[in-house]
Amino acid sequence: MPLIASAAILLNAVAKAGSIRGAAAKQNISPSALNRQILNLEEEYGAQLFERLPRGVRLTAAGEVLVADVRRWLQDQEKSRRHLAELKGDIKGHTSIGLMESLSEYMVSRLMTAMRERRSLISLDIVVGGTETLLDRLLAGGLDLVICYAAPSLPDLAVIKMVEPRPGIIVGRDHPLANNKSIRISDCSDYSFVMPDASLSLREKLDKSLERLKFTPRHIVTTNSIKVMKMLVRDHGQIAVLGMADTFLDIDPGGIVHIPFADKIHPGSQLSLIAQRHARMSPVTALIADRLKDMLGELPGV
Repeated sequence: MPLIASAAILLNAVAKAGSIRGAAAKQNISPSALNRQILNLEEEYGAQLFERLPRGVRLTAAGEVLVADVRRWLQDQEKSRRHLAELKGDIKGHTSIGLMESLSEYMVSRLMTAMRERRSLISLDIVVGGTETLLDRLLAGGLDLVICYAAPSLPDLAVIKMVEPRPGIIVGRDHPLANNKSIRISDCSDYSFVMPDASLSLREKLDKSLERLKFTPRHIVTTNSIKVMKMLVRDHGQIAVLGMADTFLDIDPGGIVHIPFADKIHPGSQLSLIAQRHARMSPVTALIADRLKDMLGELPGV
């Protein structure tokens, strides 16, 4: 028996169909009985939920509010069903995920822990790459889910979760700037940077910000590896411009420090969990998407 009342399910069905007769046919109920359910709801809530039109019905403002709640309840119920099935070990299958290098170890480790705790019979393909490569594979059907920076707005992409940027610099714990609570780029003029190369999405935005501020960083190394950047920061006194999400796993007494910008530089790129808009998710992919969405919600910012 569903936790959501039948009246709520019927309300959603009418809203989707745009007519009581059409919804009644799909729900295997008579139009008069369905209409009575809607009238009962309107009486209970003291508001008209649908405008009766010559051909069909249309949600009122009150109806839109209530239907939005019902759809959220239905999504939560489906999520609970998937999690309960996972607890019983009933979910089996395979899914493929594309990840940025900077978050790959964190995400995969957390997923493996969750699957081991639930004894899930799920297998994963993990592909690490840049935004363009990962999205090309997603659109071609080679990946089910992607987490990437600076995803373009395309009609075939559906954003499941987005984390807003929190840009700054990272320095080693013993760097002269390490105790700053915030930083201006001009404060960094005496120090050497490790710079991202053009294959990383943050380079273009960083260049534009630096050009606007008329700042040219001294740098020795350019790389496409976030891991190399963090090593050079930690072990060789370099400065890197990265977001909080790239670095938070390394922020510890013996590691590196993230210092947010005080001036408007490098606005950063949103970190997004993305799927194909028109592709139907398997139960396994939907379950993994829920896990990844929760993980992104726990990040301190990009």
